[in-house]
Amino acid sequence: MKAPAVLAPGILVLLFTFVQKSNGECKEALVKSRMNVNMQYQLPNFTAETSIQNVVLHKHHIYLGAINYIYVLNDKDLQKVAEYKTGPVLEHPDCFPCQDCSHKANLSGGVWKDNINMALLVDTYYDDQLISCGSVHRGTCQRHVLPPNNTADIESEVHCMYSPQADEETNQCPDCVVSALGTKVLLSEKDRFINFFVGNTINSSYLPDYILHSISVRRLKETQDGFKFLTDQSYIDVLPELRDSYPIKYVHAFESNHFIYFLTVQRETLDAQTFHTRIIRFCSADSGLHSYMEMPLECILTEKRRKRSTKQEVFNILQAAYVSKPGAQLARQIGASLNDDILYGVFAQSKPDSSEPMNRSAVCAFPVKYVNEFFNKIVNKNNVRCLQHFYGPNHEHCFNRTLLRNSSGCEVRNDEYRTEFTTALPRVDLFTGQFNQVLLTSISTFIKGDLTIANLGTSEGRFMQVVVSRSGSLTPHVNFHLDSHPVSPEVIVEHPLNQNGYTLVVTGKKITKIPLNGLGCEHFQSCSQCLSAPSFVQCGWCHDKCVRLEECSSGTWTQETCLPTIYKVFPTSAPLEGGTTLTVCGWDFGFKRNNKFDLKKTRVLLGNESCTLTLTESTTNMLKCTVGPAMNEHFNMSIVISNSRGSVEYSAFSYVDPIITSISPNYGPKTGGTLLTLTGKHLNSGNSRHISIGGKTCTLKSVSHSILECYTPAQSAPTEFSVKLKIDLANREVNSFIYREDPIVYEIHPTKSFIRHVNIALIQR
Repeated sequence: MKAPAVLAPGILVLLFTFVQKSNGECKEALVKSRMNVNMQYQLPNFTAETSIQNVVLHKHHIYLGAINYIYVLNDKDLQKVAEYKTGPVLEHPDCFPCQDCSHKANLSGGVWKDNINMALLVDTYYDDQLISCGSVHRGTCQRHVLPPNNTADIESEVHCMYSPQADEETNQCPDCVVSALGTKVLLSEKDRFINFFVGNTINSSYLPDYILHSISVRRLKETQDGFKFLTDQSYIDVLPELRDSYPIKYVHAFESNHFIYFLTVQRETLDAQTFHTRIIRFCSADSGLHSYMEMPLECILTEKRRKRSTKQEVFNILQAAYVSKPGAQLARQIGASLNDDILYGVFAQSKPDSSEPMNRSAVCAFPVKYVNEFFNKIVNKNNVRCLQHFYGPNHEHCFNRTLLRNSSGCEVRNDEYRTEFTTALPRVDLFTGQFNQVLLTSISTFIKGDLTIANLGTSEGRFMQVVVSRSGSLTPHVNFHLDSHPVSPEVIVEHPLNQNGYTLVVTGKKITKIPLNGLGCEHFQSCSQCLSAPSFVQCGWCHDKCVRLEECSSGTWTQETCLPTIYKVFPTSAPLEGGTTLTVCGWDFGFKRNNKFDLKKTRVLLGNESCTLTLTESTTNMLKCTVGPAMNEHFNMSIVISNSRGSVEYSAFSYVDPIITSISPNYGPKTGGTLLTLTGKHLNSGNSRHISIGGKTCTLKSVSHSILECYTPAQSAPTEFSVKLKIDLANREVNSFIYREDPIVYEIHPTKSFIRHVNIALIQR
């Protein structure tokens, strides 16, 4: 099921983002004790011929919208059961959608184009049918009727959804639905009708025909051969002169209660170079879009600093979003109920004056009821203004009028108009900066017991699962490299409440089925990591590895406490006088099942003597204690660490008696700078050493067991001083380093020579 892999540099950055700070002293132990993020898993997957754009699930079949193809997979092992070819398509100015233009292949103006799937939806109101909209044929759609006895059949009955006669009469094209530059389509059933809510990115290339709209609502005809606008105000367009300079990217769309919402990334103002995220809201029954409002959203990381000051970072560019219910724990923390819709978003910081994201991400949760309350709070204040990118500054809606709105959103008068709020709704990063070196590109959530679990994807193709909580930053309990392509925002979560729940994750041409109950336990390399995993993963510690209960064939399986593991100890020796700070690197120090750090029952012994713990400097991966004195030298003593579960030994510590046997040279000039060598034994014991001559520091150059080197300090006059060495609490002294007058050079001979070398004699006193 799995195999080890080489740790890539990018993964190291991600890994160290999740490990706690320890001044670098036990970093190697930290890495060895943390989760193995290089596990490879054999998971059900399917690879298409081209990039996958959209995915929907219906009656045990998965439908994929890709470039030039629609695929049908079974939901068990993702095996392909059908495919339908949608492109390339010959486009010609004289060809209408639904027409066969192959006879114009040799005429000028004809171009073969790939058909990029821009929208893929399932409608069950009239018939079970798959509706696909592509980048060709003016952004029109096709419907594939799904037979009741074979929902994998997408080829037997296919209908083009286009009515050219209606377009000629109205000079509009309600059947032209999606933009090749980017689109989000939401299907909603209301009062026996099917409405399509569409957000399109458009630029000047769409100017000649005016057939695509920025925001629109259209109704599926009862004949199902196309769409119709209900009024001449069922759409809003960015002004033609602004379409290239003011692009709007539609990132996500959803429905909650009686409102439709779109999430966008766009410039802060018409003249601004900076970008931000907005949420758009209007009533689902408002065919004239009179209730249209938009407002900025901000995801903020707040860092506490000294003197109570704080630093705030805004993550301005939404990358992906997902709407679902919260688990009980998160609901309590954010003031929501179990039935509330929560908008989860992954945000990135953008490059300066750009919408291009950097590798800095944050995750924020917006209860939708709070979004609506915020709209209501600010609706009658001075931070409301006209949507100038739709109307222009001199439009009657924007000029010399008081901006008042009915905040309920749906009971609007015909003379009311769309508005924009300049005050942003802020939320705080749920993971307190944990992903500030990563570009997150995907999010979905599900509930296990009281917990809310997030599925996260990255730009490097990494997939993670992590508990969402505001009561402490938790690290992912699943973290592995899925693919070399970024994880797509298009995700599906299915059957989250049962043992067979899974998520479908898209990366480039590939789709993978990942279980929601985790991927086993063996990627946890330490007991504390193993027992910190969420309870639904069902991991426990067995002898020296993390496994599920049925996999523990030898030893005791526990989910409660951990036996400490010692990886490294330094220094490995201390002088007899003591005072040395001993650092023990390892893992599972002071760990309890409730994920709290507690050293009350942890002891460190050197032989039979206690090493006094420094609690303020100790962590789950590092213990610091102060060594006491000893009467005699002892070698290879046992270091014993014990807790409530048991004890472990590490034989690599010695009490030694540092000795200086000689120094060389024993004299030098009074200006100092002489490289002095001290020879002896155990000179590298303890933590620190200080050499002084005449009360001044001899600057250390090198340290080894038998040799210390230092540069002598300057003295004011020729004299003789003893050399003193201090190692922690131990003091050693050797006599007679003599300072002499500085040498004086009178003459250099010879004063010139050939290019090749020559011996030069210095004549000095």
